[in-house]
This record gives sequence, C-alpha cells and structure tokens, in this order.
Amino acid sequence: MLTKIIKISCVAAVALLLNACVSITETRYSKNNDPEKAAETYVALAVGYLSQNKLILARQKIDRAMDLNPENPSVHSVLAMYWLERGEIKLAEESFVHALDLDEEHSPSNYHYGLYLMSYKRDKRACDHLAIAAKDVDYSARFLANENLGLCFMGQGDDSQAIDAFEKAWVLDGDSTVSSLNLSRIYLKRKRVRLANNWFKRFEKTLTDNKVKHSAASLNVGLQLARALGNKNSAHSYGFKLKKRFPKSAEYKSYLSANKR
Repeated sequence: MLTKIIKISCVAAVALLLNACVSITETRYSKNNDPEKAAETYVALAVGYLSQNKLILARQKIDRAMDLNPENPSVHSVLAMYWLERGEIKLAEESFVHALDLDEEHSPSNYHYGLYLMSYKRDKRACDHLAIAAKDVDYSARFLANENLGLCFMGQGDDSQAIDAFEKAWVLDGDSTVSSLNLSRIYLKRKRVRLANNWFKRFEKTLTDNKVKHSAASLNVGLQLARALGNKNSAHSYGFKLKKRFPKSAEYKSYLSANKR
C-alpha cells in the first residue's frame, strides 16, 4: 500500500510537489540565461518524463539540471524519485539525504523522504519529515502531506495526532477521501458513532460527486458503522456489495465469518 503511494506520488504529483510546470518547451528554456531558472525548468521536464515512465529522458534532464545548479535540493529530490522508479533504494536514500543536507526545511524533499521512510523502512522519523511539509503554508501539496502525516501517525498508533492531520487535510481539500474515511474509522474505533457517521457521509458524498466506487475497505467501514448504528438493512446492503464486487477480499471473508457466529 505505502509502496504504491511512492509510485503514485512520482507519476501523478511530483510536478505539483516540486512547484514545476511540465509544459515548458526545450526551445524556451534553452535560451534562458539564468542557470537557476534553467535548472528548475530541467527539473520540471524530468518530472514530466517520470510521469510518462520515460526514465532515460528523465535522467538526461536531471543531469542537465545537476550541471547547472547542483546546490538545488529539488534536483536531488527528483533524482531520488528517479532512483525509486529504478528500484535503486540505497541510491534514492542518498539523494534524499543530500537534498535535505542542502535545505533541511525543503518541503518536497521532506515529503518524499517521509513517504520513503514509511514505505521502505517503517521508520518513526517519517512523521517528522512529513510534518515539516504539512506545516508549510506555501507548499502547494500541503493537503497531501497532511493526509500522509495522518496515515503515518495511524501506523504508529497515535490516533489523536492522526485526527489533527486528517482534519487539516480535509480543510485544505474537502474532497480528501483519505481523510474522511480514516476519520470515520478512528471515531468508530473510539465508539464515537455519530462523529464516525458524519465523516462517512462526507466520504460517500465525495465518491458520489466524483463518480468513484467504494473499495472493499470502505465498504467494510460502512458495514461496521451500520452495525454500530443498529441499521440492519444498511449492513446487509454493504455486505451484499462486498459479496458482489469483492468476493475474494479479506473484508468479505470477515463478513461471512461474523455472520456465522
């Protein structure tokens, strides 16, 4: 799951996280006399190529950016993402560390390094790095940082801080299904059923508005919530959807097991 987050952030969000625009043409940036701006543009192009899984072209642009401005943490951060795509975990970590040596407050590097630590090392420092990005009011992917900070705290069993992070992410992006679903899950675990139900309604509204279907995990939360509310018809409906769409899932097997008791 967390490994997938690393991949998704590389192919779908790195341009945002590095504050880069991938629509710049080579003709335009090659005439730029400012090495720092030119390096940023090469980073943007590298990001674009990474999102298309064109690793050779991405590496070429990264190398050009490195030649122009080796002190730019964004260059080393995108190089780390390149190494992750290549499966070179040790090299990726070295690049992340180098980026943070250049600027320990650099939000994109902290964000991606935090995800890396969550995914590959289950390292408690992950939350510290994600928190730096999550607190940066100028960081364009701040809501993503807060979402993943919430997941990080949940992984460490710190539901109180997870709630704070998820609620902040939801304030920043009202379509954050990661936040609304996990807030529902946490409050249900705390037996605060009304709050859990409110957050789950928000979650389902977002799914409906964006024409997105439930996952097995979210159907299971709906099932557990319906049971807690004593709504047998709703519980049966979620159970039926699990059977129809995810008959081999762990959630459906758990549902069957519970019904046999």
